Amino acid sequence: MLARVLARLRPDEFDVRVFTIGLPGPFTEHLEQLGIPNRLYEFVRPKLPNPFHLLTLARDLRQFQPDVVQGWMYLGNLFGGVAAKLARRDLPVAWNIRHSTLDPKIDSRSMRWSAWLGGQLSGFVPDRIVLCAEAARAAHLQVGYAPEKLEVIPNGFDLGELRPDPAARQRIRHELGLTNDTPLVGLIGRLHQHKDHQTFVRAARVVADHIPHAHFVGAGEEQTYSASDLWSWVADVGLRDRFHWLGVRRDVPAIDASLDVLVCSSTTEGFPNVVGEAMACGVPCVATDVGECAEVIGDTGRIVPKQAPQQLGKAIAELLRMPPSERMALGAAARQRVVERYDINRIVERYRDLWHQLAGSVRLRQSARLDDAGLHDREEFRAVA
Repeated sequence: MLARVLARLRPDEFDVRVFTIGLPGPFTEHLEQLGIPNRLYEFVRPKLPNPFHLLTLARDLRQFQPDVVQGWMYLGNLFGGVAAKLARRDLPVAWNIRHSTLDPKIDSRSMRWSAWLGGQLSGFVPDRIVLCAEAARAAHLQVGYAPEKLEVIPNGFDLGELRPDPAARQRIRHELGLTNDTPLVGLIGRLHQHKDHQTFVRAARVVADHIPHAHFVGAGEEQTYSASDLWSWVADVGLRDRFHWLGVRRDVPAIDASLDVLVCSSTTEGFPNVVGEAMACGVPCVATDVGECAEVIGDTGRIVPKQAPQQLGKAIAELLRMPPSERMALGAAARQRVVERYDINRIVERYRDLWHQLAGSVRLRQSARLDDAGLHDREEFRAVA
């Protein structure tokens, strides 16, 4: 989502730098492909961040001299926010929260600790705090986030890139050895416990019992689980001949376009990108009732409880049993919902307005001080770090 926004900013209006805390991966590669300057800080090797690295980040922020610092996710918020204040006390800071739960049964201790610390600092480090979903508000208020600073800017989607695509549907199905009329159910997501692939696999068994010729496809990078783990779950339910795992892919819009149903089986979400992407491609979705899933899908798909494979499987089968014309109409309604609510151009405008407001508030204060001194400020805007 961050890359989507930054790629659509006017270069004559915004001078952007991304400072990434972590290890090299698909995100940093994507930024390179987009031509967005990115500096990588391997602060979290092997596990715990070192607070002394804040001085390094603050030094680099001073060299870049940004007008606004935008944090992204908990560690990015903490490091970026504190380093910004070390670099320049009045440097405006916005945070961005991508998670909706802080549940000891689901979320790691380190994540909950980072979120809690953000809550304690939220009164004086960030000027604004962006939630990607309204569903995230309650959990973060409970751990102390300043309520007056919270606002929701949902995810957005490129409706030109993400669209129904019969040619892509045929190409992906040919790759999988499937005909155009084979029922195909997909899950796009990293192999992480939050995505709950095990429930998806068990639900696939339920679907297969009702629709014997259905196939299932997944794509994503290995994280807390490996592809071997996934294949062992698939073998346990006897679906090795009807399950396809594609690993990391860069052609997600094409995979989405090949599906009859997209599944989000997550145990926790903020705003699920994969759901909005599939809907924009005209694909009806079945999702667990977590985060903003129900609000995003509305009446264009199905919502089921999390970790309920029987109900998940039955909901998928219900959509697959629809006459093709009815399922296509549902998919068209799903795309229209994205058009009306989550067009990426509208979302970029909201971030653009936010950053201009934050930078402008500092310039007003600086101009007032200069006026008091009988001086004048130059009108120049250096955008976002």
